[in-house]
Parts: sequence; C-alpha cells; structure tokens
Amino acid sequence: MSLSKGESGHDSLLGVDVNDNRTDDVPLSRERHAEPRQTYRVFNKLAPADAKILLGALREARAEADRIRRIGADLYHAQNTGCETSPIAARWAGIPIVLGTFHTDSTYDLDRQRDGWGHRLIERYSNRCLHHAIAVSEATRHDWMRRTGIRGDRVTTIHNGVCPETYRRRRSQAAARAELGLPADRLLIGAVGRLDRAKGHADLIDAFARIATTKQEADLVIAGAGPLREELASRSERLGVASRVHFLGQVSEVSLAYDALDVYAMPSLCEALPFALLEAMAHGLPCVTSRAGGMPEVVVDGQTGRLVATGDVEALATALTNLIGAEELRRDYGAAGRARVEKHFTERQMVEQTLRVYDQLVEQRLTKQRSGS
Repeated sequence: MSLSKGESGHDSLLGVDVNDNRTDDVPLSRERHAEPRQTYRVFNKLAPADAKILLGALREARAEADRIRRIGADLYHAQNTGCETSPIAARWAGIPIVLGTFHTDSTYDLDRQRDGWGHRLIERYSNRCLHHAIAVSEATRHDWMRRTGIRGDRVTTIHNGVCPETYRRRRSQAAARAELGLPADRLLIGAVGRLDRAKGHADLIDAFARIATTKQEADLVIAGAGPLREELASRSERLGVASRVHFLGQVSEVSLAYDALDVYAMPSLCEALPFALLEAMAHGLPCVTSRAGGMPEVVVDGQTGRLVATGDVEALATALTNLIGAEELRRDYGAAGRARVEKHFTERQMVEQTLRVYDQLVEQRLTKQRSGS
C-alpha cells in the first residue's frame, strides 16, 4: 500500500528485511529500507518456556524501539499485529500515533502453540499499545476482540483489495495451459497458495478423489510451494489420483495459473481474507470455498460461487461436482464474482479507506493537543 500513496500527501517509509527477495521489486528511489527486523519466532515448535518467550519478546521490542526512534515518524503502521512486538516498540519509541493491521486470525495457530501465558501476555500488551487497529475482515475483527479484549470501537474493518486490471484474463486458457504444461482437454479445478495445513489442500485432494471416480474429464491443479509438498503428493498416490493431480510449484506469474483454470477451490481451515480468492474472482473464476474467516464476506453463495462448511470433504466434493458439468453456471458465477470485486474489493478502495483512518487519527490527536488534554 505504501507504493500507492505518492499522490496522497503523505511521506511513507517502508520497513522491510533487505534479505527477503520478495522485496526485490520495491523501487528504492521512493522508499528507504529500514534495518532488517529479526522477528521472534513464536510459532517455532522448539519455543522456550513462557517466561523466556516473554523476556525475549520484550528485549526485541527494546532493540526495535531504538531503530524506530531514529526514524522520527508521526504515525507508525504495524503489519500483522497480534503476538508481535512492533506496536510495543513504537510506543516505547514515543511515536505519537501507533496503528496496526490484523492480517491473520488467531485461528492460524492450529497447533495451539500460542496458548501459553507468555504469548497471551504479549498479544494483550501489543494490542493495548495500539491507538487504533484495522482488521481485513469482520471475522478477523471479532476474532481479535475475543482473543485480546480490544474494544470494537478501536478496530476498523477494511477489506483487502486487488487491482482488477492487474488480475484479469490476459491470455487464452489454451495458451496458459501450454505454457504451464497442463492438459488442454481437461476441466481444471485449481488452488493457488502456500502448501501448509491451514490452506486445506489435504481436504481438496480427498474431495477430488471422490470426484475422480465419476468425473473422468476433470483434473486438479495445485500451484504453490511449502512444507507439505511431498506429503500431499503421497496422499494423491495413496488415493489413486496422482496422474490427475498436477503440482506446479511456485509460479512466477500467478495470473498464468488463474488463466489456466475452470474452477477455483479454497477449502481453508482458517483464513482472514485471502488475496488469492480476490485474485481468482477478478479473473472471472467461479469459486468454491470453505466458510473460514472472512471468505463468506466475499463469496456470495449461489451467486459468485459456493460456500461449504469448513472441513466438510463431502460437501466440497458435491459443490465441485455440480460445477463440473455446468458450463453456463460457471460462467455466470465467474462474471458475478469479477463484478463483485470491481465494486467492493479494489486496491484503491482499500488504500483510500486506510488513508481516511490515518487522517482521523491525526485529527483526533490535533484536537487533543488544542484542547490541552
């Protein structure tokens, strides 16, 4: 979002890890890299005892506060606020306004590694250090209100958004499939995303195995990398569908994968509001998703796609099967989905709403200063 703000009247500093190759396309003529931030690994299975976790996080916050203090910002916007230290560090650094965005739900902690008192204290303290917060979905807003007790009037929901012109079909389906080495004559159900447990790929493969017995014309495409790659491939082998499940790995141009598909599936076990879903809808794909997190705020069941209960493999298989033989319905869902993204979930809307929050927080502070309170 920082790159979209040149015309807004705000000067922005983007803090990134210079060792992260995902930042290679950041134009350094407009942004300055902050020192790399060593994130405390709260999800590490070898996490130390709660007291050590707490002390380590506070030590990190102190070091980070020194770096933030040198920036001299008027407003500090921390990303992925939750059990992390940036809001704490910003308050310790004396930043006048500290804002945070909840990009994930606490439900992402599937193995319940953050249930110890050390993590919970950091979460609550981190949230108390925020003057205000943004949640990327209503579900995410309510999740963190329950989790940390942050008041509802201190959290604004601003849905994620994408650029519809960036994520639109730019090549024929046949050309995309040829470039990716996918069969030209199959109906392709696909998923794009990191291969980890939260994304529900195991459920998708199980559902496809049910579909495959009656729908010989369909194949499954999984694009993305992650720790479950070999496990998911073995699952496909065990279920007898390995020849019809195509693992693409990391695709350099994600739009290429969307262009190759007929149906998009996202049976996540937990979500906030995934960009991949918005991208797929912007490409005009009918979507079948679970009801996890904020996805029901995007997918209108029976209009832009289908929603199924999280973890319900049978319902997932049924919803996908019903779309396989219904070309007109797929087309109608896809068109309605793109129209919904264009109306409600654009990047411009997301940026404008975020800037309004900035302006409101600044105005509130100026009003306080004028009143002497």
